[in-house]
Amino acid sequence: MANKRGYSGAHFKTDSAPQNNASTYREPRPRRGHRGLVIALVSLVVLGALAAGGVVFWMHRPVSITVNGQQRTVFKRSTIDDLYRGEAFATTPGDFVAVTGKVIKEGGGDPYSATVNGTVLTYEQAKSTMVWGNESIEFGDGANVLEEHTTEVVDEQPKLEYRVVPGTAEKGDQVQQGVVQYVAQWGKTGRREILHGTQTGETATGEVEEETKNLVIVAQNIHPDDDKKLVALTFDDGPTYFTTPYLDILDQKDVKATFSIIGEQITDGGATVIADTASRGHQIISHTTNHLQLTTLDEEGVRSQLGDTSAALKDVLGHDVMYLRPPYGDIDEQVWLKSGGLVSVSVYWTHDSRDWEMPGVDAIVNNCTINMAPGSVILMHDGGGDRNQDIEALPRIIDAWKDAGYTFVTVEELLKSDSSISFEAIGGGEAMPEDVVWPTEIAS
Repeated sequence: MANKRGYSGAHFKTDSAPQNNASTYREPRPRRGHRGLVIALVSLVVLGALAAGGVVFWMHRPVSITVNGQQRTVFKRSTIDDLYRGEAFATTPGDFVAVTGKVIKEGGGDPYSATVNGTVLTYEQAKSTMVWGNESIEFGDGANVLEEHTTEVVDEQPKLEYRVVPGTAEKGDQVQQGVVQYVAQWGKTGRREILHGTQTGETATGEVEEETKNLVIVAQNIHPDDDKKLVALTFDDGPTYFTTPYLDILDQKDVKATFSIIGEQITDGGATVIADTASRGHQIISHTTNHLQLTTLDEEGVRSQLGDTSAALKDVLGHDVMYLRPPYGDIDEQVWLKSGGLVSVSVYWTHDSRDWEMPGVDAIVNNCTINMAPGSVILMHDGGGDRNQDIEALPRIIDAWKDAGYTFVTVEELLKSDSSISFEAIGGGEAMPEDVVWPTEIAS
């Protein structure tokens, strides 16, 4: 039975496509919102690509630079190495060298050097340094390349450096060169690199890590500043029976002097005389243990002659004595080397009384007063023989110098009057500083 619309009830379907009728079927249409999203995404991709391309172009755009004085246009962010290899520059490569500087291969070093805006670059820096625009670049010859090597840091020992101030009298009758010799600089150990080449097996010195300080001994005469009329009176070979009479004369004349002491004479009585001498304001210095000629001794002998007397004087005086009057005035670089830092000043003389010849009072006075000059040092003795002629001559000697306008001072005071003599190392006669290293060889 058909319904009102002419459909059979048996064939009525509410949710199915028509059966057996393909021409009547259609796919669902996409919604308009989905299609717009796709178009937007494609547009963003295109715009992003365009923007990225613009950034890349901006970052690598042509820029202007100056190369070896000529204007050039290059791409920004090019390297210095790109620039060098893109043009022909007349540079000479460095060599490949051993640690000793010997050439292993000519032209085996850096192909060029580069300076950018005044800053020198290594070859490795130039390979990675980029151009940004407006730089001034100079290409030059390449640097040498050092062979691979290992580095060892070693101690470098000081040497003894002997200096003579121009104008100082040469050795002749005068055994010690210069009226005074002194330590102007203590020696100190330095540290230096030693390079060992892995290809050549050669060895060479490298950079200095800590500067070595040589021991510097200076020989010179004494010239008081402004030619001040100062003179030093010295007595060798004491203490003896004659020392106290000398002291009494010096007190009467208000004169200070310097006494050079023989170590073996520092007996109980001798120690008392030395202490009395120092208490009166006179300077005490060493004259070795028993007056042996230092230039004839080995190192052990020199150190014994100096060290034993220094120790004995320190027991009496309570302080180190670093001043020396060498026996016979005989000292040289080898004696200094052997001394081991037991002395810092050696004092000679300008006027020899020759009292050991016992030439008579008048002769002694004349020997001690001729050729007066500022910075003079007079040699007399209070030991080694009969000194009665000296005791009689001494007042006359003092009066003659005073009448000429001179003032008597100790040896140390005389040295301090000459500002050309460095007291930085000498100090007040203290012992060698603990951090000082005494050399074992003389500098060439």
